[in-house]
Amino acid sequence: MVDPLLAPRPDVSPEMAAALLTDVYGISGSLTELHGERDLNFRVDATDGRRYVLKVHHPEDSGDVVEMRTLAMGHVRRVDPGLPVPEVVPTPAGAVRAAVAGADGRISDVQLVTFLGGAHPDPPGLDSSALYEWGRCTARLGRALRGFFHPAAGYRIQWDVRHTVSLRDRLDLLEPDDRKLVEATIDRFEFRVVPRFEALRAQIIHNDMNPHNVLVDEGNRIVGITDFGDMTHTALVCDLAVAIAEVAAARDDGLQAAAPMVAGYCDETPLEDDEAAVLADLVMARAATDVVVTTWRRLHHAHAEELPDASMALLRRVEGEGLDALAVHLEEAAHRSPGVSRSSLPYRARSTADLRAARRRVLGAVELSYDEPLHLVRAEGVHLFDAGGRRYIDAYNNVPVAGHCHPKVAAAIAAQSRRLVTNTRYLHESNVELAEALLERAPGHLGRVLFVNSGSEANDVAVRIARLATGHDGLLVTRFAYHGVTAATTDLSPEEWPEGYAPEHVGLLSPPGGANDAARVLDGLCEAGHLPAALFVDSAFTSDGVLGPARGWLADAVAAMRGSGGLFVDDEVQIGFGRSGEGLWGITSSGIEPDMVTLGKPMGNGFPVAAVLARAELVDPFVERTGFFSTFGGSTLACTAALALLRVVEEERLAERAAASGAHLRGLLDEVVARHDAAGAVRSWGLVLGVDIVRSDGSPDPQRARQLVNRMRQLGVLIGTTGPSANVLKIRPPLVFTEADGEEVATRLDEAFSVLGER
Repeated sequence: MVDPLLAPRPDVSPEMAAALLTDVYGISGSLTELHGERDLNFRVDATDGRRYVLKVHHPEDSGDVVEMRTLAMGHVRRVDPGLPVPEVVPTPAGAVRAAVAGADGRISDVQLVTFLGGAHPDPPGLDSSALYEWGRCTARLGRALRGFFHPAAGYRIQWDVRHTVSLRDRLDLLEPDDRKLVEATIDRFEFRVVPRFEALRAQIIHNDMNPHNVLVDEGNRIVGITDFGDMTHTALVCDLAVAIAEVAAARDDGLQAAAPMVAGYCDETPLEDDEAAVLADLVMARAATDVVVTTWRRLHHAHAEELPDASMALLRRVEGEGLDALAVHLEEAAHRSPGVSRSSLPYRARSTADLRAARRRVLGAVELSYDEPLHLVRAEGVHLFDAGGRRYIDAYNNVPVAGHCHPKVAAAIAAQSRRLVTNTRYLHESNVELAEALLERAPGHLGRVLFVNSGSEANDVAVRIARLATGHDGLLVTRFAYHGVTAATTDLSPEEWPEGYAPEHVGLLSPPGGANDAARVLDGLCEAGHLPAALFVDSAFTSDGVLGPARGWLADAVAAMRGSGGLFVDDEVQIGFGRSGEGLWGITSSGIEPDMVTLGKPMGNGFPVAAVLARAELVDPFVERTGFFSTFGGSTLACTAALALLRVVEEERLAERAAASGAHLRGLLDEVVARHDAAGAVRSWGLVLGVDIVRSDGSPDPQRARQLVNRMRQLGVLIGTTGPSANVLKIRPPLVFTEADGEEVATRLDEAFSVLGER
């Protein structure tokens, strides 16, 4: 079947229609042409005082399609008699349609339907109550059609937004600025909606609840739904998206008008989570479709010149206010509706002020990030969104290494949670396959894996293994390291030590940048009666101020430790899984083979899972001696999450992407710091970067660093601080971070420096 867009409307004059009305239906009267995008519609004022609508269908709409629409209207009238849809008036012979040949010879099906009173609404004049009822009526129509099916519903129609990507073929018709905006809408649709579309609830829908197809009374109550010409089998939520797009386009406050429409719809038919998540993109896809189709028709059909430019204006408004903000706005509107089941989100929504007060009351003074704390409600990729709908670039959190809420990882977790959650004392493929995958990719000759819940636990277990293997208790870390929150790993984390705390069994090494004092520190430990058991190093030296890689320093320190009979533990909790840009692990490029590797943070992309990888001769005696077991470590759910993450890292080549985007961002930051006296050196390794903030004399300036971090938060970019003086800006975004994201981070940092001024 030919796409109806490629052919003009029926070439049937009012005179021809009047003659057919008399010849076929035995009715005479005056005809007035009504709105119709593809079909011809005539209001019939019969001589006997009755009114009808004579509909001349598009010649490309087959008899099966017309039959589908006829049966659908009858079905709706039976299922929900309160919905005001027309009724087909049969010919005297009982037929539900006739045929007419246009002046160009094309044949069209013709139908006579009952006339519905009322007037087309003025969208700017609709209050929230009317908008609510519009949404509710749309849902009722979808509900009435959910039991209806017809084979013709599978025909292709461009007004089905599932075909949004195909609009690319006509983008050359648009002006450059319009084309750029429509193309961006299509790109986002392809990225966010296409992978989810087939999983959305689907059925035959009306697909065109726009102001031209709706009639209202003087109180703006819907009294007529006049056109079933765009019916198709597609995602149910498209009905709501079309209604919002058409009404919002005709209002200056269109985005605000959407919320009551969503609420009305959800009170009749609650949206599922996936439907709510893509609703904004579907709205914009409808607007983009209208822009492209309208432009095409203007070029090919004279009657289309009167079609409005409102959809392009809507796209521009959304661009200005942010599509992400609209997405949050609509999603929150769906979730606020009393009809929505939120079993997957059992907590209740609270205002930011109430939430902050409650947190203080029940959690105490646990630190919050930023002077003005963030109330976050959702995330995606490198972006976080607050309760007000504002989008932030997350250039700080290294846990979601594959990007926040990566759909493949989330889907794997959800699927496994519905299937089986148990521990490693039962046979299961997930933990065995994950261990095999990790050892296959591990640096050196490691042969065993122990699963735990966090990087802290992994380092804690590594301490226990090292002490058992060596019989010693002395430990070495860098001077401002961080390795965890357990009793043992707090001792390995001088970054967290309270004033005056200095466990005598822990030696502190000067980090890269100065002389390697490993031999001297080891001698001191031995003199104090603590023979060395292990050296723990984060090879990015993140907490020390982002000082890695430092391969020479590391080689010397490891050699000194092994010369004293101790082991080397490579802590990959911060740099692992591709962040360095040099493969999965930060240690790999050093040529040093660790005795143990500890993993955590990014391993599950947000799900708590961690591991110790070690030589078999170290692990086997430890397990035999202690009977080591972790209830949740290595659970089927945790290992499934980690397997999914590992697969994503490799399939999406995140290490390679980290190298490229990290190098690009480094270059941009070098340009920024060159313009500002308060900025010192920039250091980077893949996608972990540090920027020194200094006073005019070159000394650390932690106050200015904190001000910059908070100013960046106000500008929509999240970063942190690190280093012994807390004067190093720490930038470590998810590895899906792009060059465009880097440009925004650099631009905002430049602005932050400029706003705060120089010292």
